This record gives sequence, structure tokens and C-alpha cells, in this order.
Amino acid sequence: MTRRALPLLAADRNRDTHLPVNEVFWDVIQGEGPYMGRSCGFIRLGLCNLHCPPCDTAQTWDRSRYDLAATCPDTAVEVAVNQLPRRVRMVVISGGEPLLWQSAPAFITMLDLLGRRGIEVHVETNGTIAPLPSLNPFVGHYSVSPKLTVMGGGDPLKRRIQPDTIAAFAQLAAAERAVFKFVVADQVQIGEVADFVAEHALEPSWVWVMPEASDAATLLERQPVITAGAAEYGYNVSTRLHLIARCR
Repeated sequence: MTRRALPLLAADRNRDTHLPVNEVFWDVIQGEGPYMGRSCGFIRLGLCNLHCPPCDTAQTWDRSRYDLAATCPDTAVEVAVNQLPRRVRMVVISGGEPLLWQSAPAFITMLDLLGRRGIEVHVETNGTIAPLPSLNPFVGHYSVSPKLTVMGGGDPLKRRIQPDTIAAFAQLAAAERAVFKFVVADQVQIGEVADFVAEHALEPSWVWVMPEASDAATLLERQPVITAGAAEYGYNVSTRLHLIARCR
């Protein structure tokens, strides 16, 4: 098996116990996709293998604007998990790109700690790194967001779209363990989603689309257009409930 080299924020990091953690928060809702409205917590990890200009979490990867040692300090995964109160029953591991860390022992330790507390674990990913089989016992759901032109234009197509990896996630989607989630601003971009879905032979039922928006007014303006366009292809539609509810 080929193992992906782990990125480092600084020298001499202990990946048996620590990961770069940008933030841990809870008492929020999942704002997007099939689990929209579910109460959850988030663990956001540092670093990403893509650099998308519209990214709203650039503090996890953009060294030109942020001191990543400060924004994503190395944190013992036990400390990160123990911040979550006992009432949290679902946790989303996000980033950055969290699957960069999947071969680190600390990542499996984190998943195991969450599982021992009976917490349902979801992972948000850009779809460029296939999950290792070692994650299967721990991760219940993957939200896969391939970066099309509007989001990923800052990176070459061959870097942000990996056909073999998309195929691996399609197998998980067929087993009802993953969905493909796209953020779009208009019907032209829905057409780009349709081209992607056809090229990779994805089932429409696996696809979710939602409006690109950073505020409630833009969201409500675009929602009808996105909904109408998605319905023509049989895609699922999500709003971005956290914007309406003013929840992070």
C-alpha cells in the first residue's frame, strides 16, 4: 500500500498523539446536505491539499495570510475530543482536508475516542483522497465536495478532480455512506455539476446542490433558482440552514 507522507506545520511533530486543530465547537446544527438540522459538534483540522480562492476556512491552509502554527496549533487529540460535552451525539470532522491525516495514528485514536462515547462520526472532504479501509469501523458518513470551476479554479483540474478517488466515494455512496455535495451560484454552474455527474457515472440520488452564499439575503435570493435547476436533473437540494439560523 502506498502511504501518503504527512504534512508538517513544524519540525518534530508527534503524529501518534497530536494533530493540527483549528477549532472545536458544538451546540450547532449541520447546516447542509442530508443531515441538515441535526445537532452536532465540529472538529476542524488544519492544512489542505487544495487552495481554493473562495474558501471560507483559509486560516487552515493559507500561509501567505496566516501563521498556521497559531491558527492550527498541534493539539493532543484526547484534549480536542474531551472539549465536547457529553450531550454531543454527532461530530463532523472538517478542515482543511481532514483525510490528509488519515494515516496518522492520532487520527485513528481520535475516531476511536469519539466512537467509544457513542458519537456518530461524519467527515467532510474535497474528494481528492480516498479513505483507507482502516476508517471503515469509525466513519458513518462522508460529505464529498469536488471542487468545480467556481470553487476550485485556483488549482489545476488534474489536481482537484481525481477519477479513481471519485469512483471510490461512489462505491460508498451506493452503500449509503456518502453523498456528493456541490455549492453553485446559478444554473450555468448546475450544468457543470451535470457534466461532472455524467462523466463519473454518479446516480442523481447521490447528489446534493445548494446555493453559494455567505449571508442569508444572498442565500434566499439564489435558493429558488438553484432549486428549479437541480429539480430538472433529479438532484437533491439543500439550503444552508446555518446562515438563516445565524449559527456558525
